[in-house]
Amino acid sequence: MNTRICIRPKLPLLLLSSFIALFFLSSCYSVRIVNREGVPEPDPLNTADNFYRGKKVHVLDTTISLKLIEGDFYLIERCPSRCFFSVEYRVTFGGVLLSAITFGKKRRVKIKYVCMKEQ
Repeated sequence: MNTRICIRPKLPLLLLSSFIALFFLSSCYSVRIVNREGVPEPDPLNTADNFYRGKKVHVLDTTISLKLIEGDFYLIERCPSRCFFSVEYRVTFGGVLLSAITFGKKRRVKIKYVCMKEQ
């Protein structure tokens, strides 16, 4: 009796699934920079259950178009106190795809910022 057992290697499938998971997880992130010494501009009507509770939040959610020679863009309005308490920049998978398809000419931008309280 001659029996052969054929075992297919699962390593390529494991590597492929690990790469896909890593790609999707790394392409959606947010960065928040906070000033620990300052006092944020208050907003008593903001009852969110997160970091922004009680703070006046300015949200900028748009798609920008860059020309070939441009590399920088300025979208944030100036605060009355001329200082920021916090700035959060969010990158999503859709934004990464849009930037890749258009070779960086269009970028999806989502920024949340809180101004400092005026003295």
